[in-house]
Amino acid sequence: LQPQLNKACKKSDKRANGDVNPKDFIVFGKNDFKVSHTWKDNTGEKKYIEDMAFPTLNFPSDHGILATILEPIAASSSS
Repeated sequence: LQPQLNKACKKSDKRANGDVNPKDFIVFGKNDFKVSHTWKDNTGEKKYIEDMAFPTLNFPSDHGILATILEPIAASSSS
């Protein structure tokens, strides 16, 4: 996590001054992997609160966590 103390603001201003825009993607070939499980987190507790401005005292980063488990797709073999 990257602390962003320079982005601190009053609680009453956090919707106007906080960042709530997604920026991160996981890109992979659809023939190479399949998604086993995906989740996002902006709390540090493996949950995501929509429209929450962050950083917060409990989650001191302006970057949410996007995580996924990928399983390789076995390459088909020709005889």
